[in-house]
Amino acid sequence: MIFLRRFFTRPLTKMSDRWKGKKKLHLAARSAYLSYKIGKEDPERLLQIAALEMKAEKYSLTIRYLEEYLELNLDSKKALLLLGIAYRRNKDYEKAIKTHLKCLKKGEEESDILYTLGIDYERAGKIRTTKRYYAKCIEIDSSFAKAYFRLARLYMRDKKYDLAVNLYLDGLSLREGAAKDWINLSFCYINTSNLVAAEKALLEALENFPDSSEVLFALGAYYIKKQKYNKIPEIISKLDSEEDWYIVLSLQLKEALDKKEYEELEKLLEQIKKEDRNAEYWYMEAIVSSNRNKSKKAIQSLNKALELDPELRKEAKKDDNFAMIRKLEEFKHIIYLRK
Repeated sequence: MIFLRRFFTRPLTKMSDRWKGKKKLHLAARSAYLSYKIGKEDPERLLQIAALEMKAEKYSLTIRYLEEYLELNLDSKKALLLLGIAYRRNKDYEKAIKTHLKCLKKGEEESDILYTLGIDYERAGKIRTTKRYYAKCIEIDSSFAKAYFRLARLYMRDKKYDLAVNLYLDGLSLREGAAKDWINLSFCYINTSNLVAAEKALLEALENFPDSSEVLFALGAYYIKKQKYNKIPEIISKLDSEEDWYIVLSLQLKEALDKKEYEELEKLLEQIKKEDRNAEYWYMEAIVSSNRNKSKKAIQSLNKALELDPELRKEAKKDDNFAMIRKLEEFKHIIYLRK
């Protein structure tokens, strides 16, 4: 009987390995599952199959295999953690929370589970509870850097920049963190009027991530905001002219806009292809048209910008680049939503 099972399972196992080599993870998982069922293999194989389906983003199948495994191993923390993550990725947040809560032992709390639950609650939009879990994670394990960064981002969203600064500093002191975390720290410093610290954070980020176009763009944008235009050529020289052409163009657009060089801004806007024209493009187009006495085109472009991003309405209300059309009824109609 064992010989017969091996006779059927061996080619299935080889097939699974071939599919994995070709990055066809769902097909690899299917072959492996057939082998598991025919060969009555070790149930631990189900965890491997579920992991393949997870990577293949087949979350319903991931859940099915993990539930099958848990019928045989009720208290497997590893399987419960994976199951909860599969529920979360399948956007079933309540089941994700319920599953991960089962991982918490009575009288004991583990930082990785608390962090995972924080993500579950964040995805579910329960932000107050989310903060509590991230804070508890930090309380239990002060070296859990990712919890600092996630909690900091939540306080950034609430515009509690002082709290966010402290969390970012604590997290970054652990020698962890991505370029984005340094950029966010700088943003928080700007919003607490600590411009010296903001620049220092970006320069330190550049030291840690010298090839990061994200950091170079943030530093360039900062220099434009501070009108240190002489620094921009150096920033652009560090960017790849082919790979980072859009970032270079974005910095050039920001500089031209800040200097109110509308003719240069118009030339730069012509480089943006139709399929890449977003809310920011139409906003700048409106500025150019406004300052070239093309009020009708300015209103049309501004309207397109606001349709794509209504948040730009707040910026337009105080933007002095619209001085020439500010008194027009059409401008007031779309900015102040007059009927």
